[in-house]
Amino acid sequence: MAGTPVNPDTQDVGLTGKGTFNIDEFDQLLNRLEASKGRQQRQKSVEGRRDIFQQGLAGMMSNF
Repeated sequence: MAGTPVNPDTQDVGLTGKGTFNIDEFDQLLNRLEASKGRQQRQKSVEGRRDIFQQGLAGMMSNF
């Protein structure tokens, strides 16, 4: 914010390389990312099985 005083001990790491790093916050973000990747992979697997089922059904219907 424009009028807020800046405490140099709590600034994010910037161009100077000085600042703080919260390992707990990083760990939480990393866990969220890994969980999201897992959900995406499961969804991709479900959609892949659905596509295989649809192809099989289309093949059976084409025989009639």
